[in-house]
Amino acid sequence: MRSEDTPLQSVVVALPHSLGVGAVLRRREWPAHVTLASNFVVDGSRELLEDVVRRICTDCPPLTIRFGGEALFGPDQDIPVQLVESDRIVALHRRLADALEDMSGFVAEQPAFWRSGYRPHMTHVAGVHTPPGSRQQLRYVAIAELNATRATAWAEISLPEGPAQRETRRS
Repeated sequence: MRSEDTPLQSVVVALPHSLGVGAVLRRREWPAHVTLASNFVVDGSRELLEDVVRRICTDCPPLTIRFGGEALFGPDQDIPVQLVESDRIVALHRRLADALEDMSGFVAEQPAFWRSGYRPHMTHVAGVHTPPGSRQQLRYVAIAELNATRATAWAEISLPEGPAQRETRRS
């Protein structure tokens, strides 16, 4: 269990389907997702981090992506991904980067993948590929805490069509 004095290692992702608060995943076995803010550390509470992310996503409708070609990502270029096109995802990444970088103790695990190095992509389940040009809507934003082998989703924000229906769940 993490104490308030331990930096919060996290990731923020967009998903087509609910991940579910409390879901525990092996880091290499995530369901299909687009990383919005790759692995980072901040000081403070989950509530503070969730508030920052929720504030950025408050007026964000579901995110529509258009699939492109395949690529390899990660520090060792060994994670197969599919590039996606979405100006709104890039803008959302920039807004999250601005807010997260202002948080106490912020450190990006791989700074090269932030800001100008950010390339939106879908990390699929092994063996899945979507034809280039296909579109998909991402209706959820999840925040997960990371350790060496696992990710635990502890907050999820739905991005429904109507702002009155928007909800945030937290464990």
